[in-house]
Amino acid sequence: MIDCEACIPECPVEAIFIEDNLPAEWEGFTQLNADMCNADPPLPVLTEKKEPLADS
Repeated sequence: MIDCEACIPECPVEAIFIEDNLPAEWEGFTQLNADMCNADPPLPVLTEKKEPLADS
């Protein structure tokens, strides 16, 4: 079983929320996330680790 809440305290920018606790300012991203997960054509799947961008 995956504990989805386990990542919350580990996120350094506090960007992980359980949907029921999502701040109102981020509610629009719930639908965006659903739309992107069902994109046609599908978004590419990462299969290998990549180095971070130089400006990240």
